[in-house]
Amino acid sequence: MMNLLKLVKYDWKRNAGMLLVLGTLFLLAEAALTVYSKIKHLDIEFIYVLSFVFYVAVTVMVCVTTCRTYERNLRYFNRRLLPLPAVYTILSPMLLGLAGLVVIGAVGVLHLVAIGMMWDSGILRISDVLADRGFWSMLVASTMFMMIIFLCITVSKIFTGKKGIWIGVALFMALQFAFDWLEKLLFPDTAVTTDQFFESVNERITEGTDAVVHVRSTVPNFWGPLVFEIIAISVLVYATAYLINRRLQAKG
Repeated sequence: MMNLLKLVKYDWKRNAGMLLVLGTLFLLAEAALTVYSKIKHLDIEFIYVLSFVFYVAVTVMVCVTTCRTYERNLRYFNRRLLPLPAVYTILSPMLLGLAGLVVIGAVGVLHLVAIGMMWDSGILRISDVLADRGFWSMLVASTMFMMIIFLCITVSKIFTGKKGIWIGVALFMALQFAFDWLEKLLFPDTAVTTDQFFESVNERITEGTDAVVHVRSTVPNFWGPLVFEIIAISVLVYATAYLINRRLQAKG
C-alpha cells in the first residue's frame, strides 16, 4: 500500500502545476460568475446552467490528465521496470483522478449552497447530494469510463504505429456500445443508467420562510446498474493488468 501511495504522490508531483493552475482558474471563473450575476440580477436558472458547463469542462480536463498520466506511465521504460504489481500502474493515476473528481464534487456542493443563500431561493441540503444516489453513481460512472479508456490505451500500445491507435479507438466504441446494451438488457425497467442519472432528477422546494431545495431521483432501480458497473470496473482492471503483465512487459 505504501508503494501505491508513493506512486500516487509521484504522479501528483508531475501534474500538480497544471492541475493547480486549472483549479485556480476554475474557482476564479465560478466566483466571478456568481458575484457578477448577483450584481446584475441575472436569472438563477442561467447561473445554474453556465456553472454546470464550467464543472463539466473542469471534470473533462481532470479525466484527460488522468488518462495522459496512465499513458505516460506505460510509455516510460523506467516506470515499467519497478518491481510492483501491474495493478498499481492502473490504480495510481485512477486514484489521482478520483481525488480530483471528489474535490470538484465538494466544491460543487458548497457552490450550490452559496448560490441558494445569495439568491434566497432555498438552501440545497448537502445530505440530498452526498447521501442520495447522484454523487456516488456519477463517481462510479466516471471510474468505469476512465477504465475503458485505460484498457483501450493498453491495447493500442501492443500494436506498433497508427494501427494500434485505430484499434484502440475501435475497441473504445465497441466497449461503450457493449456495456450500454448489456446494462439495458439486464435492467430494462431502469429509467436511466447511472452516468445519465441527473436526467431523471427532480427538484422540490418547500414552502415557508425556511425554504429548502430537496433533490430526489425518480430512478426506480438504482442499485442494480450501480453493482453492474462496479463488476464491470473489476473486469476492466483485471483485463488491463493482464495485458500489462503478459503483453507489454514481454514486448519490452
